[in-house]
Amino acid sequence: MRLATVGLRGPVGVVNRVVAAHSDPASGAPSLIDITAAGELWWSKAGSGDAVRWAQATFPPDLTAVLRGGTRGLEMVEEAVGLAAASEPGATSPSGTPLRWAEHLVERRPLLAPPMLRDFYAFEQHVAAGAARRGEPIPAEWYRRPVYYKGNPATILAPGEIVPWPAYSDALDYELEFACVLLSGGRDLDEGSAFEAIAGYTIFCDFSARDIQRAEMQVRLGPAKSKDFASGLGPWLVTADEVPDPAELTAVAYLNGLEVARGRLGDARWSFPEMISYASGAEPLMAGEVVASGTVGGGSGQEAGRLLEPGDRIDCDLVGFGTLSHSVGARHDGGGRLIARADPA
Repeated sequence: MRLATVGLRGPVGVVNRVVAAHSDPASGAPSLIDITAAGELWWSKAGSGDAVRWAQATFPPDLTAVLRGGTRGLEMVEEAVGLAAASEPGATSPSGTPLRWAEHLVERRPLLAPPMLRDFYAFEQHVAAGAARRGEPIPAEWYRRPVYYKGNPATILAPGEIVPWPAYSDALDYELEFACVLLSGGRDLDEGSAFEAIAGYTIFCDFSARDIQRAEMQVRLGPAKSKDFASGLGPWLVTADEVPDPAELTAVAYLNGLEVARGRLGDARWSFPEMISYASGAEPLMAGEVVASGTVGGGSGQEAGRLLEPGDRIDCDLVGFGTLSHSVGARHDGGGRLIARADPA
């Protein structure tokens, strides 16, 4: 399945719904199946006397909550989607909710609200490029352990949303990455369990304020305001059953229609199961967490020699599974006022 979150605009504002991509087998016409409405069908078929209430609990309009249902929860979603797909055009659920939505009737929302966002540093070509700019070798520790930083889940953009340009930066960049989302949590997971914990895969675009990043990294702690203002994720969560060999996943970035980067997940030093296993050591992971791979080799404007400008369009394609697109907002129009203290006397 390919899952996403969309918004329906109504008299009380925008109401989120979780949807699955669907194509009519006869006409090929695309539509979005409403997971909660389809869940009402599922419970009705199961003989429930209150299908609407049970669907709200077990097929919630919140993708993170859906993932908390684990493997069986996703199986139920797939079964419900099958029931809705077999229904007549224009059919509704027991509550009267349409089973399908046309893309033009909804607006894209952030893919999900993850409890945690971890961004790793797994591609040697990208690491080597940064080390060369600093005139340093790749740290030996990079080869020994899959390091990461923790990003801001609250600033994940909706697919198609304008990228805000922070007022405190003059150097905005993109970074092309893969990501997986956890279906189940756990602590001290081995690699096999970590692989089973993956719900699916998507694209992550790590927007970076390079000038602030250079300043922050001098403190040797990690990026903060240089990363936390925005990131892209989506447009779909492609469930793991659709990806027989994750190593073969390919991502391509286009800047204003021209290809600027390409990467293959199998070229990373660390696999997602290795990253997840490492992250779970002595701490619990939770369903819905996002684990990003780090930038593919050559996957940033800094490496390509051309940073972002206002009005640029960056398209990040998970080949065969959908394209995440964003345009860049006006320079310094994204808010934020950082004041650095004067150097100590």
